Amino acid sequence: MTAGRKRKRSTMTQLVLSARASRTALSAHLAAIDVYPGQDAVLLALGAEDGLSLRDLADRLSVRPPTITKTVARLASQDILEKRPSPTDARQSHAFLTEKGLALLQEVRIAQKAVEREALKGLSDKERKSLRKLLQRVERNLGSEVDDTDDLPETA
Repeated sequence: MTAGRKRKRSTMTQLVLSARASRTALSAHLAAIDVYPGQDAVLLALGAEDGLSLRDLADRLSVRPPTITKTVARLASQDILEKRPSPTDARQSHAFLTEKGLALLQEVRIAQKAVEREALKGLSDKERKSLRKLLQRVERNLGSEVDDTDDLPETA
């Protein structure tokens, strides 16, 4: 390699660096509203389907049940969500967003949109759509289920 010549990064390296940069930017926005890493995912999952059992929540987020139990306990102690026993299975509990949790969920969504706008500035709508489809294909190739219908609205 000659002096001054940059070595090209692999696509995987660039993908990892981009994911890390986006998560770091989102974490900074979330810290401003006192939401810690992982809590946003819980809020978003309950925003999509309030009242999930802790087991279902752990499955949806691909984390172990003890991780969800700890996160839910922390959020419940802050009155962001409420943990209730299952009416049909005494071994299960369900998580429900409180009014405070619903308001915080909106702030999380605003933070996500702000980071997305920042990350994708300068890209055309066509480029954004292509990028999303390519990332979905990468995710599918690595064994994750991808919902191609993507019912979330595009943000600028």
